[in-house]
Amino acid sequence: MILVFGGAYNGKLDFVKEKFNISSDDVFNVNDDLKDLEIDYSKRVINNFHKFTYKLSLENKDSVQFIIDNKALFVDKIIISDDISEGIVPLKKEDRIWRESNGKCLQYISKNSSEVYRVFCGIPMVIKSE
Repeated sequence: MILVFGGAYNGKLDFVKEKFNISSDDVFNVNDDLKDLEIDYSKRVINNFHKFTYKLSLENKDSVQFIIDNKALFVDKIIISDDISEGIVPLKKEDRIWRESNGKCLQYISKNSSEVYRVFCGIPMVIKSE
């Protein structure tokens, strides 16, 4: 696994496409349709992973356990997620639960990734490299 995280609109997907020679056809974008909890695992990149953890938290599902239970599906993936851990603590309880859940997911993914990058203003920073 490879994890790429950073703030919204900071160039994470552009970085991944350039660094790993990825085409748009190889990217699965988690959309805002909260009805769909399916990921297309045939794609090499899972973009907007934070939206997926949001969907799981709305259904009271344990995001980390989901990743553990489906670990084999994530092994060769590049996972892109917004860093939602900074800024003002959300007022809504469900958003606070999601923020915590997403943070725990990113911790698990980063520990099990061969590479971790943080992208800030389009500049990638290597956090972990094996």
